Amino acid sequence: MSAWLRALSLFIVLAVAGCASDPAPSSRNAARGEATFAPWTSEDYRYRIGPGDELSVRFMVNPDLNATVVVGPDGRGIFPLISAQDVAGLTAEEANALLSRAYAAVLRAPQVETLVAGYGASQIYIGGEVRDPGVKTIKGRLTVAQAVMSAGGFQDTARTGHVVVIRQRPGDPRLLMRTIDVRDNLNGKGGDDFAVLPGDLIFVPRSAITEVNRFVRQYVTGVLPFNFNYSINRGTRY
Repeated sequence: MSAWLRALSLFIVLAVAGCASDPAPSSRNAARGEATFAPWTSEDYRYRIGPGDELSVRFMVNPDLNATVVVGPDGRGIFPLISAQDVAGLTAEEANALLSRAYAAVLRAPQVETLVAGYGASQIYIGGEVRDPGVKTIKGRLTVAQAVMSAGGFQDTARTGHVVVIRQRPGDPRLLMRTIDVRDNLNGKGGDDFAVLPGDLIFVPRSAITEVNRFVRQYVTGVLPFNFNYSINRGTRY
């Protein structure tokens, strides 16, 4: 793992620890001048158009203009009559509004509907206690649990109930961070799993018991002259 990924992993571990013990880590971190996480909103779960996506553009009044448009690497699509429009980073509803304004210059009361008909390839990063960490190429809708499976699944040392998702909102330098219980989802108990978005970072921390066992191996059994498996309390006497 590269140095910046190790640093980022450490940052996430510390942030998770802070969230576990502090009900309002963002406000307290801000008071200390440290990095803060932006609050999640419903809009942060919406898919945003990206390069390679295929858009289905339909006109209610002018169906002869209906078209399928592929978003180019520069984030723009070539639309009938109005040529190139930058739609990358927009939700489908925001693209509707943008195109309606653009077509209003050439059509009377245009009614435009835009849908994402196909997804281009995009990348996410999965790190921590998974069997095959690294950058993963995704295409289409993928939940957090499915993304973890695409990285080979959990290591035995994974803290499956506390998986971290890091996301960045367009135009906002702050990060969004959320932890979810993937274990319940995989066990068929429902849960709050949601779709990953291009650019997401998923981090699976070590389980608490793993951290304890690692401490015991490194600092107890490797130093102190006794067998840790020996039961100290063998009866009524100590």
